[in-house]
Amino acid sequence: MNHRSLLTRLVQTMLTMALLAGLSACSVGVDLQRPAPVKQTFLIELQRDNILAPATAPSLVIAPVRMASAYEGRALVYRMQDDRFESDYYNQWFTAPRDQLGEAVAYWMRRGSVFADVLPPTLAGEADYRLDLVVTDFYVDMRDAADHRARVTLQAYLSARETAGRRLIARVEVAADAAVVPAEGESVGNAQSRVTALADALGKALVKLETSLAQALN
Repeated sequence: MNHRSLLTRLVQTMLTMALLAGLSACSVGVDLQRPAPVKQTFLIELQRDNILAPATAPSLVIAPVRMASAYEGRALVYRMQDDRFESDYYNQWFTAPRDQLGEAVAYWMRRGSVFADVLPPTLAGEADYRLDLVVTDFYVDMRDAADHRARVTLQAYLSARETAGRRLIARVEVAADAAVVPAEGESVGNAQSRVTALADALGKALVKLETSLAQALN
């Protein structure tokens, strides 16, 4: 190979490398200009009528809610297959789910007819009863592509205050689901629709729980 051929090949190689570098820079430039997905945050909101409890109804305190480990994080959780769950990084709860659920349960029981009042944790020693809750299911089931459903399961332990300590009155497990209703013009529900369905399922579960607690106290 003569010097001229070698020089020609060297120039061609350098031009090719320069072209590839330019294309790479253009590609990076496009990626940098692409808007990043926006993270959304949500609150659990329940609505129910206020029912006056009898003056003789007992008081209640709600212990800190415990969540199954799969649902402790702030990301919404979806069940994709029987043994596969996914968390949604871009759609999250505004605060820890256990805190939101604790506030939601307190709101529900305070407006119901079973307990005269729901006391704050600082007055736990004054309450007639304590409610301990474990949330074992809190996800959106997407295994059926045509029927997404929110699922909530609660384990509840009601104990009475006594001189010698606390006495377990009732152990209850309730479960409920609710359909994810797509917004107009959508074939499947968006994140807001899933949050609404989770709130609906929670409300249904609390109706069952309240009924069971009333029966345990009678």
